Amino acid sequence: MRSLFLLMVVTVLAVGGSISPNLRPLLADAGENDLLPVFVLARGGLDGAWVASATAGMSRADRQAFVVDALKDYAEVSLAGIVDEIESRTGGSSSSLKTHWLANAVYCEATPELIAALASRSDVLLVESAADPEAGLIEPIDMRPATPDELDRAIVWSVTKINADDVWALGYDGTGVIVGVIDTGVNYNHIDLANNMWSDSQGHCGYDFYDNDWDPMDDNDHGTHCAGSIVGDGTGGTQTGVAPGAQCMALRINYYSGGESTWIEAMEFGADNGAAVLSMSLGSTHGNMTLRTAEANLLTAGVFHSVAAANSGPTPGSILSSGDAPPPWFHPQQTQHGGQTAVVTVGATDSNDTVASFSSRGPVTWWSDYTVSAPLIDPDISAPGVNVVSTARTGGYMTMSGTSMATPHVAGVAALMLDANPNLTVAQIDQIMEQTALDLLPTGKDNATGSGRIDALAAVQAALLVRVEESVGLVPAPGVLMSAINPNPVSGSAMFQLYTGEAGRARIEVFDLTGRIVSDIPSGDIASGTHSFIWNLPEGMGNGIYFIRSTVNGVSDTARMTVVR
Repeated sequence: MRSLFLLMVVTVLAVGGSISPNLRPLLADAGENDLLPVFVLARGGLDGAWVASATAGMSRADRQAFVVDALKDYAEVSLAGIVDEIESRTGGSSSSLKTHWLANAVYCEATPELIAALASRSDVLLVESAADPEAGLIEPIDMRPATPDELDRAIVWSVTKINADDVWALGYDGTGVIVGVIDTGVNYNHIDLANNMWSDSQGHCGYDFYDNDWDPMDDNDHGTHCAGSIVGDGTGGTQTGVAPGAQCMALRINYYSGGESTWIEAMEFGADNGAAVLSMSLGSTHGNMTLRTAEANLLTAGVFHSVAAANSGPTPGSILSSGDAPPPWFHPQQTQHGGQTAVVTVGATDSNDTVASFSSRGPVTWWSDYTVSAPLIDPDISAPGVNVVSTARTGGYMTMSGTSMATPHVAGVAALMLDANPNLTVAQIDQIMEQTALDLLPTGKDNATGSGRIDALAAVQAALLVRVEESVGLVPAPGVLMSAINPNPVSGSAMFQLYTGEAGRARIEVFDLTGRIVSDIPSGDIASGTHSFIWNLPEGMGNGIYFIRSTVNGVSDTARMTVVR
């Protein structure tokens, strides 16, 4: 159970947000009553050290559930003022309002005047366009019916190439791991997929975020092909899946231009419903901050995300969002370390372990934490993506080429690794994958094939050697933990989170350096779990160092803040 404490804002910070470069020309050309799709990113986010302390000893799955709950709670408080402003406007100023707890952002269609007002708010970090005309499905380079020769194999070449069948011989096939396929939908009735579809208590195998219903049936072929490369079990005669024991969660999105909001909804659904792995073969113009924020929070939640690099090779710097986001583990050759995310970006190779000509190349230089002199090396790893045989939407099998085809192979290997060692972190999965990959020329990590072509057997064998702390059963853990104050220094309002392992009456007090109580923060009876607070500095509170102390059932924790008016 979560509680929400939102105190009326009486003072605000002096600094507002900004409007992204991709939105400015759209605003310049828009009429005063035109509605432009935008993401409004709020300031702040989860305190990583607080999450680590609160989840110490939890299993991977329990940590995921904890972080999802904390993200929801934080966004509910953080976005409240932004949502109120949007909803208070009349006369057709906005439409299609949605909140994204995974990105701490709001999606809406808004007039230029409202966009300017939102960008000026102290709690807004950035307003960016949510309608990239180039965003959408990474289309296959080639697609055709599978030939008799291709279907003559009991197991398709791409699966044996990465030694996935040798992993099955060890007893690991992805059993117990849910993989969300964010794509054009899945033909969940296909004979090779039907027995491996995830299902909720109502019998739904996923969700359609494009049509907003519970029927994520594929209408394109792309999603069914990708799903088959993860869980296709060969019932129809040809085994196509790397992890045929895993469960496929079908997440159909808007795969045409301007569908990024539905991509984030699909990520949220997967994380909220137990998917440990996500596979996505979509791309948006590089530098989408909302997508990167969502991917960073997926990492905090412990969800592995395999993402296609795109099919614009061999042009350098052609990798799209979210593939342009930094990985969960930094290779030693990475000369500059920016913020990390759950994304493992995948390039494509052929049956001879040669990089596909179409596979998009790095480096990534457009983020502020990477530069031309110290870029992000991308992709992270490669997998078979040329003439890949997998399941067809209309039944039977098709052959396709593209980084979209390589991406589910990496997701499948992640599922095999989690079957072998369920509590691996996302960073550990990425590190093992990269360090055990077949290194391709040039030696080391490069901007064509990353760390090399993935090797499922070597990765699983290495995963079995990793000792991961087991859950001690303390979920939720006892005690009280406060997050860091955000922002800090504080000039108007401060936000923080409180975790308590037991329900009780909370008392939250603010002290100065002399130990004098200068304020009480309304709280009262609270349930066990995570609680988010926004507290507004009282008028007359001077500059200096203060402490917020939270006490529940006699147990306390304290966070420090600096007030600068």
